[in-house]
Amino acid sequence: EDREAGEPAVFKIDDKDTLLREKKQREEEVARKEREKAEKAEAKAKAAREKLEKGKVNPMEMFRTDQYSAWDEQGLPTIDREGKPITQSQQKKLKKLQAVQDKLHKAYLQHISDLEI
Repeated sequence: EDREAGEPAVFKIDDKDTLLREKKQREEEVARKEREKAEKAEAKAKAAREKLEKGKVNPMEMFRTDQYSAWDEQGLPTIDREGKPITQSQQKKLKKLQAVQDKLHKAYLQHISDLEI
């Protein structure tokens, strides 16, 4: 407790069971925080691995599937498998997807070149 200036401090000592219980709670809290930190680090590492895995696909080749039958020089589909031309809105969406894939692929290639050095 706080006392007036010059008065001695008073210590209140709990019984042994209370002190041990509080110590155990503090240790459990520290262990829980360490587990959470490790789980967050693992989740972050897993997300980074998944991002690199997605980057393996070359953006020029990403739409070369049986879903489309013709592509332009940038690898974007121009005709679907039924022979219908791709609409402008679809082309715009596909171009955005290809731009995202291009960034992922460049990051993947950079990671691979960093590993080789």
